[in-house]
Amino acid sequence: MTKGWIFVGISLFFALLAAGCGKPGEKELGKNELVRINELSISVEDFRQISEKQPLEGKMRLLDEKGIRDFLENYVITREVLYQEAKKKGFDKNKEILAKVEDFRKAMIIDALIEEVLRGKSEPAEEEIQRYYRENKSLFTEPLEVKIRHIVVNSEPVLKEVLTRLSRGESFEKLAYAYNIDQTRDDGGNLGYLRRGQLAPSFAQFEEAAFSLMKKGDMSEVVRTPYGYHIIRLDDTRETALRPFDQVKEKIRFFLQAKKKQEAYLEYVKEAKSKSAILINEKLWAQEELKGAKSKEEKK
Repeated sequence: MTKGWIFVGISLFFALLAAGCGKPGEKELGKNELVRINELSISVEDFRQISEKQPLEGKMRLLDEKGIRDFLENYVITREVLYQEAKKKGFDKNKEILAKVEDFRKAMIIDALIEEVLRGKSEPAEEEIQRYYRENKSLFTEPLEVKIRHIVVNSEPVLKEVLTRLSRGESFEKLAYAYNIDQTRDDGGNLGYLRRGQLAPSFAQFEEAAFSLMKKGDMSEVVRTPYGYHIIRLDDTRETALRPFDQVKEKIRFFLQAKKKQEAYLEYVKEAKSKSAILINEKLWAQEELKGAKSKEEKK
């Protein structure tokens, strides 16, 4: 649904709304005044701007007259009525709320600055990606096959119970025998040897978790598949293979993007600090540290 179609829907709604507006004895609404809430006036353009700021899910509700009317009454008008009521009670002058608003304002301004500073500085060149691959082949060398066991359950309460028992050091095989909802329970959750690409796409996360285990006996975090909640344990590996560049290219790109962003951010912060006059009252800071240490001791 394009922006244009939403505007067409809203415009038609305005035409229908205008036909039924106004009550006897009330001051008539202006030509472009869509709604008046006490002394506040919301124009057609104001409403359009509010509509455009909604996320995609919200915009999808503005596809017909009923949805637009519902948005007007249950979001725009309701929000303004409640805001005016809150102001009457003095919440707009509440120090805690104003402090939160100021924190949010600062965060938004800082985010805008960092976005501008980092623009165009995070995208790695193709050569950088290839060089990282060549220089870090050990990171992309993995077992050709992994022998794994799993515990698989179909509810969170049971999962928590299993995790608790594993944390106590109970046998993985015995827990698999007691809890597994598949046929592997009879063999302590044994799935045998697994090769990459052997599983269906819906089990991609399961496969990734299995091949990320490094040492025999290592256990994965909980992995969810359409079948249930899995905990995977590595029992053995057979041979090793370097994953082709095309298979890991995007993973390297994302890693380098994050790395370059972090480096650019730290460099900018360092530069900004060097231009600022920063004085720390070390004597006062020492007193605060002492108070903090005493507080920790009292809690013990």
